[in-house]
Amino acid sequence: MRVLDPVCGRGTTLNQALMYGWDAYGVDTDRRDVEAYTAFADRWLQDKRLKHRSRSTRVRVAGKNLGRRTTFELAPTKELYRAGDVQTLEITQGDTLDADRMYRAGSFDLVVADAPYGIQHGSVTGPRTPSRSPQALLTDAIPVWAGLLRRGGAMGLSWNTKVLPRADLLAMLTDAGLEPLDDAPLLDLAHRVDHAIERDLVVARKPG
Repeated sequence: MRVLDPVCGRGTTLNQALMYGWDAYGVDTDRRDVEAYTAFADRWLQDKRLKHRSRSTRVRVAGKNLGRRTTFELAPTKELYRAGDVQTLEITQGDTLDADRMYRAGSFDLVVADAPYGIQHGSVTGPRTPSRSPQALLTDAIPVWAGLLRRGGAMGLSWNTKVLPRADLLAMLTDAGLEPLDDAPLLDLAHRVDHAIERDLVVARKPG
């Protein structure tokens, strides 16, 4: 199972994917968050004495530098590592709108993201124009992320309904060729975080 968090921040989703035994990939534009998570992952692997190796590279496409990537390959034992039975953890500092240039179409079984809330988080939209609008980010990003899903794969997004109505997000997912699963129990997951954030979750599937 290959999972992408295209706005991975400090890696909470990536950690969970690893705990399930999946390959985890993350993209984030914030250099400090990426560096902090990369350092955490390296220390965690050492502390747990997991067999691993890492490498850092520049991501370049058509002569353009899209970001910097660190890839870890890990296994619980030396024997599994030598046999090639490894997990991958990969973190790229770069723009999520370039994710379809960083990875091939149909590369992932799951795309999972906690979208910016529009309160304390900024986002980048269009031609790298700073914006505080989660709606603008998701309008641009969802088609990119959908293209990275394999057929039969799924996208899960949490977001702040106070800045983006559920109906509008469902329309974005449908326009990107996905099929939202808009029925129980997925309609019962909304919860209040604080006075400015009402968090909800939506799941959409790519037709097989």
